Amino acid sequence: MAAVALDNLQALLRERGFASTLPALRVPALPPSATGVQALDALLGGGFARGCMTEVSSALSAGGTGVALAAVAAAAGRGEAVAYIDATDSFHPESAAQAGVELRRLLLVRCRWPREAWDAVNLVVGAGGFGLIVLDLLGTASLRQLREWQARPWLKLQRSIDHTATALLVLSPHQPSQESGLCAQVPAARLELGSGQARWRGQEGVSLVLSGLESTARLAYRRSMAPGKQPSRKEPQCTLAFDAFPREGHTEAAAS
Repeated sequence: MAAVALDNLQALLRERGFASTLPALRVPALPPSATGVQALDALLGGGFARGCMTEVSSALSAGGTGVALAAVAAAAGRGEAVAYIDATDSFHPESAAQAGVELRRLLLVRCRWPREAWDAVNLVVGAGGFGLIVLDLLGTASLRQLREWQARPWLKLQRSIDHTATALLVLSPHQPSQESGLCAQVPAARLELGSGQARWRGQEGVSLVLSGLESTARLAYRRSMAPGKQPSRKEPQCTLAFDAFPREGHTEAAAS
């Protein structure tokens, strides 16, 4: 009984921000949450870090959703519990299924307003037991909504997944004027996805069908890097190739 009370007290102190006063938790090292995209996993050092938040900042039609669906499919394929918080009610089940996502294994939360999505992600994180949680904000277009998200207590959310096996992926719209991203310096890493070249099939001038697109992924920030040593535009990056109608249900990528 005394041990249980002590554990509860320590958990309360960590929740209130007094973790520095407690002994460091001994947590076994967990492998990252691999995305199944070889080049992207290599860029991230194995995948999305567990017990951490990773922000993926994506330009329009740059593959942000494709990266998230690939990661969801990979995590579900490993038998992990996966949740997808759709902040703008734009999730397309057919596209997810084509990307290899087993919909019956996915907890999907559809939202219409930023407040709903924020409450949802905190509830899901608090429930525990998830290997991967995706918070999709890509449809957040208005400046007012973006400012609302920038003002969220991201650090408190990060503390909720500290020392857990959960990888939290935040998809945010690319903002050239915001070098620190939507979540500032809270994430363990931030990826920037830039628009590339669309691929078409058919006869030009007669009938063309979009067959896929290519984009670039750049590691814009990683917490383990020394201050002032963040990657520049010339640092390693990878090229991602997404099929519009994937035959195998997987995203393919090649290192650039």
